[in-house]
Amino acid sequence: MSHRTTSICTSARLAVLGLLTACAQVEPRADFDKARGLITDSTGREEVFDPYAEPLARDELDALLADGLTLDEALRIALLNNRELRADFQEIGSAHTDVVQAQLLSNPTLDLLLRFPADGGRSLLEAILGLRLLELWRIPVRTEVARQELEATVLRIARRAGERLADARNAYHAAVAAEELLRVAEENVELATRSHGAVRELHAAGAADAFDENLARGPLLAAQLAVRTGRIDAANAKRELAKHLSLARPGDTLWLTDALPEPLPEPLPGLLLERAPTELDAEALVERALGSRLDLRAIEATLAALEASVRLEGRKGLGEASAGPALERPAGSGENLVGPSVSLTLPLFDTNRAGVARAEFELEQLRALYEAARVAIAQDVRSSADRWHTSRTNLAFYDEDLLPQAQRSLELARESYSVGHTTLLALVEVQRQLLEARRGHVLLRLEAAKASSELERVVGLPLRDLVP
Repeated sequence: MSHRTTSICTSARLAVLGLLTACAQVEPRADFDKARGLITDSTGREEVFDPYAEPLARDELDALLADGLTLDEALRIALLNNRELRADFQEIGSAHTDVVQAQLLSNPTLDLLLRFPADGGRSLLEAILGLRLLELWRIPVRTEVARQELEATVLRIARRAGERLADARNAYHAAVAAEELLRVAEENVELATRSHGAVRELHAAGAADAFDENLARGPLLAAQLAVRTGRIDAANAKRELAKHLSLARPGDTLWLTDALPEPLPEPLPGLLLERAPTELDAEALVERALGSRLDLRAIEATLAALEASVRLEGRKGLGEASAGPALERPAGSGENLVGPSVSLTLPLFDTNRAGVARAEFELEQLRALYEAARVAIAQDVRSSADRWHTSRTNLAFYDEDLLPQAQRSLELARESYSVGHTTLLALVEVQRQLLEARRGHVLLRLEAAKASSELERVVGLPLRDLVP
């Protein structure tokens, strides 16, 4: 086979390869499904937003909210209706297009030259079709970079969905707690009203004076003010929940039917310390977190992409080479001259050392950030385990000791005041202590709920999956 024939065959092969890559389709469904599967694994929720499915219709949302909103329904809406999560999925589609683009050859160049002799004579037409040869060597590495970046994007979006779900859960608990605090404030108004009424009766009977009656009116006014504040706090908490669920309706239309969750009866028996059977084994949780956190795996995928980028930048330093057929037709000659054409960019001044060095610096930077992330995750898990244990023990103390004691103290103070054995100031103080105890009980239940949610978030798995 002649050199000329070999050149034509090589150019034909390159043209066929270019046509095949040009037919690549942008179809990110598999990547969307992978992200949805990761979200299910890390959150325990089966229903996740699908970019190819119809979003929740208004009628369906109305039906979910008509008979009250449970926590489970709120979490379902958070994963199916949240606009920010829907926007996040488009990042996966964009990263998928980068993979498709990385596999494509650059478009060939066509140079046309038409020359006219200055002193007369025949004109000359020349056509050169050029294809970049070194791209065939770069495409595999370039594709690897894009695939690893796509993997990192899928993992980041899945992790972000878990974060959004945790935010929605905490917002639901906060709204429920705000409503309970409002009820406590309203009950305190009733309590203060009864106390004030009892003092008025004693005043009318001559057993108390105007000072006592005026003194009893102060707690009543404060309780009424607390109710007004509590109503605003409850309304704002519902508005915050509506934001996390991407609901445009007024927050006060939400009717929350679930109470704050009770602590687990058995605190994760597979992850308890032998020396302290009520405390979590934080180091076991750290090990689980380091193996399950999707954001950590996303950094690992980005590291792989940067390692491939270093190789890609090195290959760019070899310059460029284009080859293809060339056609030359002198006017009037009746002949076509066909032959190979080669164009080289010689790497004499720029060997892309700066590009390689930049990629290496970025790689070392991310390696350091990866180690920092592992340290931060480990410390966050330990703090979360302590917070979870502390919230449980504090809540048990309130349930078993502090709250019953405050209630008994109020009953005794009322009896003592009715027979004149104690002062009104003492009764008012006992009432204040009971109110603070009841408020503290609600806040501790909220803290226990948030601690459980935070434990899931920092480990990256549902609580039921933490037991080995």
